[in-house]
This record gives sequence, structure tokens and C-alpha cells, in this order.
Amino acid sequence: MPEKDTVERAKEILVYGPIGLAMYFRDAAPSFLKVFVARGKAEIEQRRRAVGDQLGQARDAGEAAAEGGPQVLRLVSDGLARVRETAEGALGALSGLSGDAGAPAAPQSEAGREAPLSEPLGATPQPSTAGGDPGLPIADYDDLSASQVVDRLDGLDHADLDAIRRHEVAHRARATILGKIDQLTRAG
Repeated sequence: MPEKDTVERAKEILVYGPIGLAMYFRDAAPSFLKVFVARGKAEIEQRRRAVGDQLGQARDAGEAAAEGGPQVLRLVSDGLARVRETAEGALGALSGLSGDAGAPAAPQSEAGREAPLSEPLGATPQPSTAGGDPGLPIADYDDLSASQVVDRLDGLDHADLDAIRRHEVAHRARATILGKIDQLTRAG
């Protein structure tokens, strides 16, 4: 009888098992399919929302940058110009103290600032007037830092450069501007 048990066991595994499994899948497949579809939809929707949130944040950051960008750029430019002027003044003072900085120190006016080459020693520069000089070729000249003025000097003719030189000597006597004007007039 052990042979009959083996044959019965083989029939169960090879015939009845696959048929039962097929019938189970036929009955259960629609409900499994619904579960799988629902899970797939939920996963896609979750990923779509996450990407949408990231795009929204990027869009908001871009709009903020577009609205505030020019103002930030202007503030940074003005800050850098002030730092540059301070550094130039400190370097001028250091070269005047050391006496061997490689380049001759700029002459000093009585007020303690660097006197430009065109300003006689002992001349006292006048304070700047608010609002600027309407005869100058650069708008709002007196409101600009030295580096902002220097950036606008290229392309001006000799008459305009001379007008700016006279105004600068009479008011603030900034060596950076006067040096650039000298450079441009020698080159032209």
C-alpha cells in the first residue's frame, strides 16, 4: 500500500494542486487586481504631489529672486563700493606710514586725505553738495561712490572728464576718480 499513497500524493501535487491554484486565482484575481491598482494609483499620486510641492517652492523662490534681485544687487554693489573706498584709504595711509611700499605715497592735503595730482598741496576740498551738480555728465554724481563713478567714466569725452575733475577737486577729491580721469586723458 505504500505505493498507492505515493501515487495519490503525486496526483495531489501534480494534478489537483495546480487546478486548485488556478481556480483560486480566478476567484481572487479581481480583488487582488483592485488592490494592486489602488496601491499603484496612491503611489503615483503621492509622488506627483511631492514633485508639485518642489516645483511650487522653486517657482516661489524664482519669483522672489526676480522681484528682489535688483534691490539686493544694488545693496551689495553699494556695500562693496564702501568697502573698496575704506580699503583704498587704509592702504594709502599704510603706504604713507611705511614709506617703502614700492609706490610713492600720494600727497596728503591739510584735511588728511589723499590730494590728487591736480590739486595743489594745502588746498582744502569743499564738502559735497546734496543733489549733485546739474552741469556734470553723470546723473546724481554726488550720490555715487567712487567705484560707481569710475565705472561710468569710460566713453566720456575730454570736456566731460575735465568738468568731473574740476568738480571732484572742488568737493571730495577722491583719488580713485581723479586717477582714473588722469589715466583716460593720457590714453586719449
